[in-house]
Amino acid sequence: MHRMHTQACLTLIFASIACSALVLDGRNCSLSASQKLAAVSLTNLFENGQFDFDYEYCENINDGRGVTAGFAGFTTADGDALDVIQAYTAQHPSNSLAEYIPALKLLAQNNSDSTSLLAGYCKAWMNEAKQTAFQDIQMAEVTTKYYQPSQQMADELGLQYALSRAFLYDTIIQHGGGDDGDSLAAIVNRTNTELGGSPAEGVDETIWLPAMISERREDLLHPDNAATADQWAQSIDRTDVYAQLVDTSQWALAGTVHFNTTDYPDESLATSNTMATNSANCGARVEVNATNESFLDLASPVSGDNSLPLASSTVLGALTLTVLLLI
Repeated sequence: MHRMHTQACLTLIFASIACSALVLDGRNCSLSASQKLAAVSLTNLFENGQFDFDYEYCENINDGRGVTAGFAGFTTADGDALDVIQAYTAQHPSNSLAEYIPALKLLAQNNSDSTSLLAGYCKAWMNEAKQTAFQDIQMAEVTTKYYQPSQQMADELGLQYALSRAFLYDTIIQHGGGDDGDSLAAIVNRTNTELGGSPAEGVDETIWLPAMISERREDLLHPDNAATADQWAQSIDRTDVYAQLVDTSQWALAGTVHFNTTDYPDESLATSNTMATNSANCGARVEVNATNESFLDLASPVSGDNSLPLASSTVLGALTLTVLLLI
């Protein structure tokens, strides 16, 4: 028994050391708190025109998805906004958005972008969005529906760079996590087909990500869902920002992230230089109880896949201590 525990812990130590080596050139085993903030802030800029979290945002952008609201763009046509409002209503039944639940259910059932049943909806959304509780619900929904699935897919694809992982998050926010031809999964599958595999299968990640960016750009210009075509064609600079970050080797999303494109001229995002690693390292699954440094104080992450970051030296020290105790 002791020998088995010792062997397992030694394996974790060597994995942790390997993970630490990856960090030195900008690769990471999962996004640190600072990198998560950088990733989400970039998407905030694309969604709402600012790096900060615009919980009160609400408008019909005529993209075939009804009214878009909140910092992550929760829409009324696909049940996205419905999930947020139902979760909020379960905690605060008397809120001013609760009356829209029957209409939102009907819209979601028919995947309808109609707004005829939503008079006053944006006013109610903006009013509730001033409440911390509603902001927390938005964060929690983004965590479970978008952030965690995107990072689980990043694990499966063998992605090690923060820039690649951030791009998957931004893609799932805009394209969704479904199985339609415009979804994150569909774009990833087309990229893998083009390159004959993913980084997990030996494809160089510095080749894979530019191909993924190009595939998504093409999808924005020629989406399967024709209703989104006009609006999505206007958002191609979203992919051009990431292409520029690749070209300027900002793979770590550390320090000052800078880009200069047509829609986003001379933008800079200051981040921490620290690239803390997660003990759930590249290619391994390790469960560690971490202090809630948080994904922006979101709901608890998935243990073992996207748990909260620990400095690799901390993990190494803890694992070494475990070995000493078990020998």
